Amino acid sequence: MATGTDLHELLRSLRVWDPELTKLPPLDPATAPDAPPLFTTWFAEAVAAGETEPHVMSLATRDGDPATEGGGLPDVRMVMLHGADEEGWSFATHTTSRKGHQLTTFPYAALAFYWPLLGRQVRLRGPVVPATPAESQADLHAHSTGALAAALTGHQSAPSPP
Repeated sequence: MATGTDLHELLRSLRVWDPELTKLPPLDPATAPDAPPLFTTWFAEAVAAGETEPHVMSLATRDGDPATEGGGLPDVRMVMLHGADEEGWSFATHTTSRKGHQLTTFPYAALAFYWPLLGRQVRLRGPVVPATPAESQADLHAHSTGALAAALTGHQSAPSPP
């Protein structure tokens, strides 16, 4: 490394779930509510605890054609949650982006949220269903002018110009 620091030394120096920073509350799965209400409660607690960007989640998809050599490899990136209810969890992407193509080819994904201050993570996986055109338009226009402009002019997954 440029600083002369060994990665393994840095990793050994880090604490995991430092009790001074992280509370690890007990969870009894037998008494926990169903997924959407529990998620909403935990999300609200993450916001109240001061988690930075608790709405950011990792989205895992599968690339390529699984029938071809090298296809079907996992691909992961960070995206923002747009909603969660009995219908499922929602996020947005351009259909022409890499993840848009991957979800069209193989409409299944996995999501993971991590809230380190609370010592919690939420993992989900299952089928992905595209939003209707009306739902997509409503979601697009629900954002700030800057976010709307970025969504309309951005080129997700495209190399940045030099």
